[in-house]
Amino acid sequence: TKYVSADEKVTTFLYFARTGCSTRMCQERFHRSVDTINKSIYSILLMLVGSFYQKHVHLPLDETPIEIRENPKFYPYFRNCCGAIDGLYFHAW
Repeated sequence: TKYVSADEKVTTFLYFARTGCSTRMCQERFHRSVDTINKSIYSILLMLVGSFYQKHVHLPLDETPIEIRENPKFYPYFRNCCGAIDGLYFHAW
């Protein structure tokens, strides 16, 4: 992958992530070996979940909202929830 530019690695990763295609389809699209495609995707993914993630992603504080904490109707059901996905609360453990 030393002959693959950073732009091509990012493009390959974005194409792979956006289309949901297989690495074989990326191989045909970018005319690279499957090994090169895999290494390109993996290197970009490592960059995203490594120090970049720690530096730029800030999770909300782990506190129960006042509306839930002070309402006896909601608190028994939502006391162990720490966040929401698509408006639905979920247990983190």
